[in-house]
This record gives sequence, structure tokens and C-alpha cells, in this order.
Amino acid sequence: MSDKKVNFVNPDCLPVEHVTLTVDNAGVVRQIPALDPYWVEDRLLIVYEKPPLDSVMVFGAVDTWRASMTLYLDNLKWLLSLEHHRFWSVVIYHPKCMDALVSFLQESNPPYMPPYENTEVQTLYGDIRKYIFIVFSRLITNKESKTEWMTKEHMSALIYNKFVFTIPILWDLCLEYGVDNKQHMSRLMASVFTLQPQYETDAKTALAFVTEAFKYIILQVNKDYDSDEPPNLPETFNGFSEIHRPGNSKHNDKLTFNILQDLIIHLLDTAMTLRLFLEVYPKSVKVFRETNFVNSIVQMYEYGIPMLYTKLKEVGDRRSTGYPAAERHIAMARGELVDMFREVLAHYKNAIFSGQDNVSLYVEQYLSAMMDALSERLFMRDYNACYPVHEDIEMLRQAYPEIDTVKTDFILQAIYSNLYDEYSTNQDAMTNGHYGSSSDSDSDSDSDSELESEVENTDNKIPDHLKQESLITEVRDILPHLGDGFILKCLEHYGFDSAKVINRIFEDNLDLCLKDIDPSLPIIPEDPLDKQFLETGVARLNVFDGDEFDVMVRDDVDLSRIHDGKKKSKYADLKDVLADKSEVRNMGDFYSKYSLVCDDSMYSDEYDDSYDAMATPAPVSDNTDMRRPFVTPRALRGRQDGDYEESSEESSEEEEEAQQPSSSSRNRMDFCVNPEEVRARREAAWQARRGKGHRPPPTPKSTDVTGKPKGQGQEKEVLNNRDRKEKHKSSRANHNRRSGAQWKRSQGMMPS
Repeated sequence: MSDKKVNFVNPDCLPVEHVTLTVDNAGVVRQIPALDPYWVEDRLLIVYEKPPLDSVMVFGAVDTWRASMTLYLDNLKWLLSLEHHRFWSVVIYHPKCMDALVSFLQESNPPYMPPYENTEVQTLYGDIRKYIFIVFSRLITNKESKTEWMTKEHMSALIYNKFVFTIPILWDLCLEYGVDNKQHMSRLMASVFTLQPQYETDAKTALAFVTEAFKYIILQVNKDYDSDEPPNLPETFNGFSEIHRPGNSKHNDKLTFNILQDLIIHLLDTAMTLRLFLEVYPKSVKVFRETNFVNSIVQMYEYGIPMLYTKLKEVGDRRSTGYPAAERHIAMARGELVDMFREVLAHYKNAIFSGQDNVSLYVEQYLSAMMDALSERLFMRDYNACYPVHEDIEMLRQAYPEIDTVKTDFILQAIYSNLYDEYSTNQDAMTNGHYGSSSDSDSDSDSDSELESEVENTDNKIPDHLKQESLITEVRDILPHLGDGFILKCLEHYGFDSAKVINRIFEDNLDLCLKDIDPSLPIIPEDPLDKQFLETGVARLNVFDGDEFDVMVRDDVDLSRIHDGKKKSKYADLKDVLADKSEVRNMGDFYSKYSLVCDDSMYSDEYDDSYDAMATPAPVSDNTDMRRPFVTPRALRGRQDGDYEESSEESSEEEEEAQQPSSSSRNRMDFCVNPEEVRARREAAWQARRGKGHRPPPTPKSTDVTGKPKGQGQEKEVLNNRDRKEKHKSSRANHNRRSGAQWKRSQGMMPS
């Protein structure tokens, strides 16, 4: 028999996966790795069992359970007492070790269930729960001492490849310990996902499975078991064709109360587990976003929760003890779904308020999650009742002023329109299709039928012309590039729900029948002839059908525009047209407002307005006045010789200007000469005088020696410049140094 009581020796402090221990077995010395099946003891490890229920209590059942679970507790204590390498060897290589640990997570009492009434049972259960948590905490500890430790790389491969931790195990740990050990669970989850990032990929696969499970629950509660027709679900819900019933179930099995209880418990357990997973490990929001799990939450809340209440009334018995528990569990599942969405948004808000990098990215992700949730009105109404959205958006606006106001206004408008909708006013907050809680089943069924009929009438009501235009305007204000005809088609398809239409267009998630329509389609008015043909069955084929004078389709024809016979023209010829000044006289009233028109009797060409701007009136003309005689203004009389004299320079300029043709003829009756023209003429004269007898400077010679690039040929002038430079280069710069040195030596300036 081998001696397994060998002390662990690691003087070099090597990781445990590189340590080899020496074992002396009957004189035979062996080298055995520290992690090896050799160190596994032959010990019976039993699995955990649920305690007996009080309702089906059998004599001696509690004592039997206590004895069995005491042995289970001793096994846990023994496992924790092992050395580091023996502990890991048992966990990895013992065939029943992980089954024993996981059995407790599968059979434990979840938080939504009441504690056990028996004090002894509850005490023993609490001890087992404590040691299970310690075992899993030790499984993520890679270093216990200087000599007993394991590299993180080896540990990450070990826990992943040996299935020590899996996503179901992690989720069960969250459900069992996430309520009262949130801080320690956060460190545990962060360590696992940091050690092995591959768990994020597994989490995506697990969320995809949960999505299918939600769809299966919706299918079960919406299916009509008396017919082979598919469930009457909206077109927005996809994926039902991929769901298959279990192989051992019959197609005609009806939904019973026990099956309904299982569906409710499964929904509650899954919702609470995912909510706690988000709470203890907020970074998992990234996985939820990548799998678009928010849509699954909203759809489950919209199409699953109300039907669970309905099916509970159909197959349940109010007098049974299980009915109140099932009703309470549905309410808890509703709260967990709402809180799950709250945790998703809380991750984005915490990142924004903490001032992390890429704040704009978190703001966009927050708004995107809100837009996804707006696809169904029931969920958003209940969420807003629990957590007012306008308060969160107001805080976001203060923390990030550059937030997209179009999206925030659209979100608030959609929520408010949902709150004050006729459908929502008939129910209290957080009703979810569960109308009333009265004990009288008849009154409940009557109120349910009345509300259902009211909702049906509201949904099927076709809006009038004015309301239709207002809905089109509401959509066009946010999406101005769309045509009115395309918006009307979308409104008709989605039951005249403008918020739903805007959300679908933003998400690019329109149905196939709408994607083929031109987005710029205008509204095409209805042809009255088509309506007449449908009413009478008579098709009229005429080029004037439907015009403004068609008495067959119009009752308000303008008879003043209809003339019988030849109509006499007002004017006989063009001369009469030109002679008619009635239009000119009519314009006098219009221009009189601007004081631009006056009567002929008030206008006089001889009126002197020289003194109109002065305060004193103009002097009255009198022949006895001995002042200077009246002189005609110079601007109004012709030019005469001797009126004025100019200098010789100005006269010469005028002569030159007279000889040259002027670019623009100047009116001699102008009051004064344009100064610009005077300056231009003087400049031209000065330039002309300056050019007399003046020789322009010679054109500088080109000294270009560079020329064109090599291979393209050179001009003759460049070649001449090169020869000239080569010939005269000794006369300047640093050339002719030999003759200069000889002259210096001759003068004794430098030794020879």
C-alpha cells in the first residue's frame, strides 16, 4: 500500500504544476507530480438532497436527511482541510467531487422561496451553504502561500478545460449568494472572467439559449391547443418557426396548472438569476448588448406576462393553495424583468456620471437601449411607473450637455403618449394585463371582457382626416426626408402608432412589405372616377373626365366661368389696348402712399425749389426789388465761350481727351463731372507725358544654367550661359587660388 502522507516540499517556490514530489513505496522511490490522481483518496462523496417538505412529511424523514447531510458537511470540511496540491488533485481527478459541489447549487433553496420552518433543518442548511461558498472561493485563489501557488495561466486553463466553472455554475452562484454576499460575489465573478475571457463567449451562447426559452414560454401560453393554427402573435416577434416541442410531449397536450407552475417558476428563476448576474458583474452588460437581449426582455414582458395571468385564471383554482403562490411568482417575475433592464441602464449611467473615457459612446448606448425598449408600450409604461425616465434623462443632460436632444425628446414623447393613451388610462400601473384582484370571479371576467373589447375598438379605430394629417406631421417633424405617402403606408401598417413607426425607421427594422416602397412616395389623392365606378359600375372614358367642370363628379361647379356662345372681346385691335389707361390710373392710389405721384395741376417746371429746405419762405418775385437779377443755373443753360478758363495743363488734357474716343459719353447737362472719370483722365495724361523721350530699361538677360531635366534637351540660351560661366569662373569667388598663393609667397606673407 502506498504511503500518501508525504509532506509537500517546495524549497524553490515553484508553481504547483512544476513541482514533483518524491514518494517511497515499499523501497521503490517514485517522482510524482504535485497535481496527479495519485493524491486522490478513496472517499465516498455524496450529493446534496433537498430536505423533506412539511406537507409530505414522513416519520423519520428529517432524521434521515440530517444524518445524510451531516456526512455531506463533513466531506466539505475534509476537502477544505487538504493541502493545496491535494485539494486541487481531488477537485480535478475525483469523479464525484464536482458533482457533489454542483448538486447543492441545483437543489438549494432559491431566494424567492421561504426558508425552512424546521429550525434544525435551516441551521444545517445554513452551514452547508457557508462551506460550499468557501470551497468555490478557494477554487479561484491561485496563491495560498509562498510555496503553495499556481500560475494564473495554468489555473485559467484548468478551471475552463476541467469544467470547474461553467456559465450555469456561475449563474447558480449568483442566484444563491448574490443577494446577501454581493461584494464577495463581485470579486469572484471578476476573477473568473479576468482569468479566462473565454467565459464571455460562453455567456453569449447561454443568453441565446435563454432567449429560446423565453420564446418557448410565450409559445406555450399563446398557443390554442384546440386548433393546429400557429399562435396569434405580431409580426415583430420572430423565431417561433425554429422552436420545437420536446420529443416526449404530445402535440395535443393541453396546458395544465402544474405545467403552468413550472413555466412560471422557470421564468422567475431565470429572470432573478440574470438580474443578480448583472448586479454583481456589471461588465456583463456588454454581452447583453451584443446578443440584443433587451428585445427578449421586452417581448417576454409584452406577450408572456399578460398571458400567464390569463392562463392562470383559466386552468387555476382560486381556492387551491398553489394559486396565490403562482400569482405572487408572476408578479415577482415582472419586477425582475423590469429590474434587469434597470441594471442595464445603470451600467451606462454610472459610466457617464463617473466621467470615464468615451462618455459619448455610453450616452449613445443608453439611448439605444431605451429605443429598443420603446418597441412595446406595456413594458415602458410599467418601467416608467417604477423608475421615471424623465428624471434619468434630465440627469444625463446635466452630465453631458451634448446629448442628442432629438432622441431624448422622442423617447419622452413616446412615453407620455403611452401614458395618456386611452388604452393605458383603463388600467393601473404595473397591471400587465392582470385586470383587477377582486375575489368575485364573475365580476373579474366581465371587467376583462369589457376592457378587451374597449382595447380592440381603440386599436381598430380609423382616424379621421385631421388626425391622420397630424400623425403624418408628427413623423415628418423627426424624419423630414420621408414622403407623406410612405409615412401614411407605415402608419396604416402599424395601426397608426407614430412612436412605433419612428422607432422602426430609426432601427431600420421595417417589415418586408414596407421596405419595397419608395421612401419619398407622396400622397396620391383618390381619383373620384374610381369611386364612381365602384358605386355605379359605369366607366366614363373622356379626356375631360374629373376636371373642374365635370358635373358628374362635382356639385360645386363655378357657373361664372361658363359662357354660352361667342364671347365679344373687350378690345378690337392693338390700338385700343394701348389707348386704355385704366390700369395706369388704378396704380395711382398705390404709389400715392409713397408720395411719388401727384396731380398735373400741382406740378410746374418753373417752380424754384432752392429755398424749400430753409426755414424761411422763398422770397416773392417783385419787379421793384433792386437786388441782382435772376441768373439761370449753369446746369440748365448751354455752354458758352468765356464762361470759365482752365489752366494750360487742364486744357491740354481736354484736347487729348477730345482726340481720343471716350469709353462712355458724358452728358454735358450733368451738374458736375464724375470725380472718378477726372482722376482716370489725369492718370492717363500723366502716363502719356512720362513716356515721351523716355527709354524703357533693357530686358534683363537670362542667366539660367540649370535648364530642363536631364534627357529632355537644353535650349541654346542655356548652353551659352553654361559656356559663359565656365569661361569666367576664374575671375570671382574662390577660383584662381594658385596665383593668389604665389603672390602671397612673393610678398613674404607665408613660408615657402
